[in-house]
Amino acid sequence: MGLVERNTLRWRRDLALTACCAAAVAEADRTGDPGQRAARLIDCLGVLRSAHGAGAAAAVDMRALRRGLRHGLAPLLPACCEDGDPLGEVKLLDQDGLLCDAVEDLGREHLVPQQALMEYWPWARLRAEQEEQQLYAEIRRLPPDDYAKVRELLASDPVAEQGVLWEKWDGLWGRFGFFEPVSSWPWCNAAGWCFPCPACAWPMRAQPAGQGVFAVACDAHLLEGVQYTYRQVRGGSGPPVLEGGGGSARRVEGFPTAGDYLAVSRTVWRYMTLPGRMEFAIRDALTGIAGLDVLMYPGGDRYDLRITAAEPLVARQWRVDAKAWRSFGALADALLERPVLGAAVPLTIVVPHRQRSDLPLLQARLAGRPDLEVTTDKDFVAKVLRWCRGES
Repeated sequence: MGLVERNTLRWRRDLALTACCAAAVAEADRTGDPGQRAARLIDCLGVLRSAHGAGAAAAVDMRALRRGLRHGLAPLLPACCEDGDPLGEVKLLDQDGLLCDAVEDLGREHLVPQQALMEYWPWARLRAEQEEQQLYAEIRRLPPDDYAKVRELLASDPVAEQGVLWEKWDGLWGRFGFFEPVSSWPWCNAAGWCFPCPACAWPMRAQPAGQGVFAVACDAHLLEGVQYTYRQVRGGSGPPVLEGGGGSARRVEGFPTAGDYLAVSRTVWRYMTLPGRMEFAIRDALTGIAGLDVLMYPGGDRYDLRITAAEPLVARQWRVDAKAWRSFGALADALLERPVLGAAVPLTIVVPHRQRSDLPLLQARLAGRPDLEVTTDKDFVAKVLRWCRGES
């Protein structure tokens, strides 16, 4: 079994456990509104069924969920969990319907990342969107040049020593709470060392894979092959030696987690660093081409890039907004909530090329919005270059 498959199975198990814990909290809550409590249980059941997959989801209904919370989780765990898994005997509610201590432990140990929950719980998507808007609101008050500088720094340097960041940010440092100490993040601690992703430069996740082997991978770029393993050696000095397990697993330099290193928070990484790296990659790919003018964040960041082709080319303009959401369903919901744009030039929503296989789903959801187009970052650049060569 490959590392990617193992991580997928682990994710399904963790997702199921998270849903069970959330359901147990809802089931034990007798003080809130009954309608809201029922809605929370239905949400949890939907998440749990998704973790089982289409073939086995039918066996998990509300009665099975409530029974499993009281008598043992075995019937609620996906088939990917091993037979005899001790978690199968864990009870989250006692016979009186009160929470067991195991709920907090499992919640801490198996809670999946926020962006994964975002695919299934509407409140999580709304919360994430609110956090994204709050982040942008903090920096939109800056003058245009400072705004562009902050956006580029968050994209180019999501982790560094505090002194380095202080020097790069200059007078802007300390005005925003974008960074957190890496030493407070045990999830990226690989035997006292942290390794930034070669694709986005943010700390990669490190977790045990069994028999003294640890898996190190980027949550966003795992499917692109950014994954490693290392074996912990007792008494060794220096950073662990990572062995690449995927095609994009280039050599990376680690840094000590006990050092004075800071990294942007996960929310900033998801909504500013990841799309920002796409934005600047598009800018760099199209800058310097005769006849093209590339402008970042025009009109107070109503969108990310405006690309204008002038004479001797036939006049043409593209407006681009980069999005790095994991769930295209949630992204479609957010885009459809936007008012219809009356501009003659449609807004091109650019998503990571690694998500191209799911692009038809997003395009189908947005089929009724002629003011919105959807493509990947690489396909967009290729399209503009073809147009410049007169090929389209």
